[in-house]
Amino acid sequence: MRHPHEEDLALYASGDLGYFHRRGVESHLGACPRCRQEVEEFRRLRRDLSSLEEIPEVPWARLAAEMKANIHVGLEAGACVPDDVSVWLPAGRTWFAYAGLLALLWLAFWIERPGPGSPPGSDNDGVVLAATGNGIELKQAGSSLSLMHGRARDVTLTVSTQGAMRARYVDSDTGQVTINNVYVQ
Repeated sequence: MRHPHEEDLALYASGDLGYFHRRGVESHLGACPRCRQEVEEFRRLRRDLSSLEEIPEVPWARLAAEMKANIHVGLEAGACVPDDVSVWLPAGRTWFAYAGLLALLWLAFWIERPGPGSPPGSDNDGVVLAATGNGIELKQAGSSLSLMHGRARDVTLTVSTQGAMRARYVDSDTGQVTINNVYVQ
């Protein structure tokens, strides 16, 4: 059972809860004796507070004098610090941090930049998978394999980073959909 928040129970006890929220709390109170007891405690506290005749006198003049004295102490402490204090070190550190971040981003881009074909030493050394104007072409050691879509319309090419390419197209003459998947391993 999810109980209403304590603030909602206090607002319900004082009659300050909105209509729809009040209805939800009332339905919960019908089934939860613990929350009903809490609402009764809020109502009793409200009655006890209303029985107080007046708020005790607050010495406003003394509080104002203390506040002024604290403000003067703060101004005097600020006057003790010379104006020519240089704070170049945090700004310098910030620039070094920005420069380091920029260098890191450049290095990440340089390492992950696309190159021609596969990196040396990989399993598909010398294999190139490319999308051409007429289809998908697979080249290796001077040989090539082409899957051509000719005069097709609505050609959709999808490329993955794992060395796969997919071509989906609609044949202009027959209206049939053809899907070619090529994987390089």
